[in-house]
Amino acid sequence: MKTKLLFVVILVAMLIIEGCAQVTPVPDPSSEKRSTPVLELESGVQEIGGVVLGGGDQTPEGLMDAPRTFLYQVRLDSGEQINLTYTAFPPTPAGKKSVIQLTFYEGVINPGNYLVARGTYDAESKTLTVAEGGDFIETLAEKP
Repeated sequence: MKTKLLFVVILVAMLIIEGCAQVTPVPDPSSEKRSTPVLELESGVQEIGGVVLGGGDQTPEGLMDAPRTFLYQVRLDSGEQINLTYTAFPPTPAGKKSVIQLTFYEGVINPGNYLVARGTYDAESKTLTVAEGGDFIETLAEKP
């Protein structure tokens, strides 16, 4: 009887000690979200890369031999969504070349293409305007 009582007391003491022990939980690596800090673009000249979501020619119908304005939505590598705009000018008799460089995979900008561009970013409107000398747009089938 004394042995049974001693066994129960030891068992209860062990349970109390185990319950009071401070256990540091081990985090499950698969449940952790790994995210890189999102750096928001600042106004000024920027070079960006991201996936084209959609967009196209915004020029009113019926205008022939007029500059054409294009607007596209792009999801940047950082996850931020911005607009990208540029104006294409028709050829002139004087042979004046555009100051921007346009290089399109398959000849056009398509949703899903990876786009790299340099232009002037306006943080308020979240729009990158490709218009100055040295600015460019290049699209690729996928991210390099």
